[in-house]
Amino acid sequence: MAELPPSIGILAPHRSNECLQTLQDLLEGCEERSIRAYEVGKWTAESASPQIMICLGGDGTILSAAEQAARKGCIIAGVNMGHLGFLSACGRDEVDLLLDAITSGDYGVDERRMLQVTRSGMGTGQEDSYLALNEVALMRAQTGKMIDVDVELDGSLLNRYHADGVLVATPTGSTAYSLSAGGPLLWPSAELMCLTPVCPHSLTNRSVVLPDTVEITLRPRERRGRAGESLIFSTDGQTTRSIPLNAALIIRKAPVSLRLLSLPGSDYAARLRAKLGW
Repeated sequence: MAELPPSIGILAPHRSNECLQTLQDLLEGCEERSIRAYEVGKWTAESASPQIMICLGGDGTILSAAEQAARKGCIIAGVNMGHLGFLSACGRDEVDLLLDAITSGDYGVDERRMLQVTRSGMGTGQEDSYLALNEVALMRAQTGKMIDVDVELDGSLLNRYHADGVLVATPTGSTAYSLSAGGPLLWPSAELMCLTPVCPHSLTNRSVVLPDTVEITLRPRERRGRAGESLIFSTDGQTTRSIPLNAALIIRKAPVSLRLLSLPGSDYAARLRAKLGW
């Protein structure tokens, strides 16, 4: 038998009866298997990190924990309580199977590439960096307005987009916002990124698939009659931040990845068929 993990954290932000019952089932199952488990209230940079974090919820719950998990090297095991569950290891009726796999060490770990997003040119002399598992989205702060944004690849101009927004997605994120915006599906292990304009003014502006060795720079530009307007960007739809005109977002492959637990027999093609209704 494989050595047991020293501890398992359980993240259960949704307090529905179904979620609370699954939380109780997990705690009791861990006790029966002599695994030390505890519920995590709010996971921050200062919080202790278990070897494995079980997330109860949908993909949004996993996305909310992704940055901390990647920085701490923690394995995420998702139990799907939501709708799609692309990132989950199992459903709520399979928690015993999950705990058995953790106890025996009979599970896989998928390394999911992430984006490092740096906000530059804010006039403070400092740069802020964030991680994204799915995508970074650049939009206008005022809804109903379009943006002009220059996109550079390794310092060379690719295009100036006139659109509702611009997305840069990972292969993991290709089934999320990027797919809704007309982007292609990318296999999770592909060493790629995808640049997709959202509702572009030109019908010839389409997604561009890029190697993940490229550095992408997004530079918001002023539109006639709209001086002083600001834009916003979000990482994985979790947190929205402002960015002024003529500042920049620098996007590159992150130095860390998210480790997702997968059960024996997991088949991504079967998951696509099930989740997308093929």
